[in-house]
Amino acid sequence: MQSADPADIVISLAGHDRDKAYVVLQANGSAARTADGKTRKLTKPKSKNLRHLSLGRPGSDELRKALGRGTATDRDIRRELAEFRSEAAMTEEGKQFVKR
Repeated sequence: MQSADPADIVISLAGHDRDKAYVVLQANGSAARTADGKTRKLTKPKSKNLRHLSLGRPGSDELRKALGRGTATDRDIRRELAEFRSEAAMTEEGKQFVKR
């Protein structure tokens, strides 16, 4: 992955969190700060190398605006990821990323 924008949903390709979905909070250079709203909250995001991430889909405008204003919550992130998982479960190739 070359670059990521805030609110994009990404899939981890390497590490102990392989195949886990995250929302990008900020990206700079070759790393991105990510959160999932449950184990990795906004207050303690995970830093991941962009080479170890794959773009799941671009994020929603609502979440992008909330992140820009600083009003996003962990609940917003969990809701966005739940929506992504339900969409991914509808496709054959997306089923490999859906873990319930």
